[in-house]
Amino acid sequence: MKQRDIGFRELLERVLPLDELPPADRLRVQRALNGGITREIEDAALFTIERLEQGGALRRVPAPANGGSVVMRFQPRDTLELITVHMPGPETLGGVTAFPRASLPARAQAGLDQVRRLLRLDDPTLVADPRDGRSRGGLMSQLAQAGRELLGDSALTFHPATAPGNGEAAGSEADAAPPERGPFDRAIAERAAAHPGTIYYCADATKVAHLAGEAGARRVRSLAAAGIASADGTGLGHLEVTSAVAGAYGLEDLARIALLADYCGGLLERAERIEKLVFIDPLTTVYNRAYFDLQALNELARARRDRESVALCIADIDNFKSFNTVYGYEAGNQVLMQVAQTLRRGVRPFDTIARWGGEEFAVLLAAPVQADDALAISERLRTSVERLRLRLEGLDRGTHQVAVTVSIGVALFPEHAESPQDLWRAANRALLSAKAGRKNQVVFFQPPSGA
Repeated sequence: MKQRDIGFRELLERVLPLDELPPADRLRVQRALNGGITREIEDAALFTIERLEQGGALRRVPAPANGGSVVMRFQPRDTLELITVHMPGPETLGGVTAFPRASLPARAQAGLDQVRRLLRLDDPTLVADPRDGRSRGGLMSQLAQAGRELLGDSALTFHPATAPGNGEAAGSEADAAPPERGPFDRAIAERAAAHPGTIYYCADATKVAHLAGEAGARRVRSLAAAGIASADGTGLGHLEVTSAVAGAYGLEDLARIALLADYCGGLLERAERIEKLVFIDPLTTVYNRAYFDLQALNELARARRDRESVALCIADIDNFKSFNTVYGYEAGNQVLMQVAQTLRRGVRPFDTIARWGGEEFAVLLAAPVQADDALAISERLRTSVERLRLRLEGLDRGTHQVAVTVSIGVALFPEHAESPQDLWRAANRALLSAKAGRKNQVVFFQPPSGA
C-alpha cells in the first residue's frame, strides 16, 4: 500500500468524503478553504474528521505511539485505505494547554447512571413552550446537573457569545441576563469561542500567575473551556468547567467535556428554532405580539430595578388599506415587509421591534432612554420610512413606484405609566392623536391636565 504525505487542504479537497457531511457542515468547510487561512483549514479538517467519525463514514483504528506528537488513524467505510493524521502534541501557553478535540479519546467510558440525565435532555418537552420564561435557563440548569453527574464534583457554566438583542430569539429576563459571574479568564474564553475544535485546560490555576487571583477568589484549581458553535459554524459561546481539585480532568474527562459542549450547542439551536416558531412573525420576520408581551414585562422590570426609563413607540402605516385596495394584498404584504425591515435597521441592537397586528408595529426602546432619545429615534424611524420608494407589482401586472409613511405615538415608563398595559394605552392614545392630525408625524403622550 502506497504512502503519500499531504496537507490538510488536500485532505479536505481530495481524500475525505465530504459528500457524507450535512449541507451546513460542507458549507463551513468550503468557507475555510476559500479563506485560505492555515489554522482555519486545519480546524475545518479536524472538525470534518470528527463529524465523519460520528456519522460512521470513518472508523478510528489503533495508531502507534509517536513520541511527543499525536497520531490518529482512520479507515474510510468500504475501503482498505488508511488515513493517518500527524499532529503536534498538545500546546501549552501561559499555563493553559490546548487539546485538539480530534486527538481526544473517541469513546470515553461512562456508566449509565452518569449519562442518564444527559439522555433526558433530548426530551423535546424541556423546550416545548418558551413563553413560560424559563425554558433556556431550565435547559442550562439541566445541562449543569448532567455535567456534575458525568464529571463528578465540577461546576459547569455556559457563557453566551453575546447578550440577546434585536434579531435574536431570547427567553426570560433571567435568560437574557449575563451569568452571575463572567468567564473565569477573558483570554481563555475568547480562544475557546474562536476555536471550538480545541479544548483548553489548566490543571492548576493557582500556580499560573495571571490566573491565581481569580482562582483564589473562586476557589478553583482545575479549569477547562470548550467553544460551542452552531451547525453552520456560528459561535454561540463557550462552556466552562471548574473543579476545586488540582488535575481533576484527564483526557477522557476532556472528551466528556467536548460531548457536553456538543449537547449544549444542539440544545441551544433546538430552543432557538422553537422560539422562532413561537415568537417570530412569519411575514415580516420581526418579533410578534407574544414576544413583545414577554419582553415588555422583562424590560420594565429591569428598568424599575435600575430606576431607568423605557420608551414605547407604536408605528402605524398611514392609509395602509389603500395599498391592498389599489395594488392587491400581495403588494400590501410587500409594504409590511419593507416597513418592518426599515424599522429594524433604525433602532439600537438591544431594542425590540414587533409586529403588533395588521399594519401596526411596536418599538420598545430599552433602558436607559430619555425623552430626547426617544424623540430622536422616533423621528429617525419616521423619516427612514418616508424616504422609502417602493416598487410594487399591481393587479394590472404593472410596476408602480409608491411612497409610504408612518405615524408614531410615544410614551415613557415610568413617567407616563407603571405597567406594560398602561404604557401601551398611553402610547396608543398618542398614536391616535398623530393619526387624527396630518399623519406622518411623531406625537408624545400628554397626560390629561390635572393628572
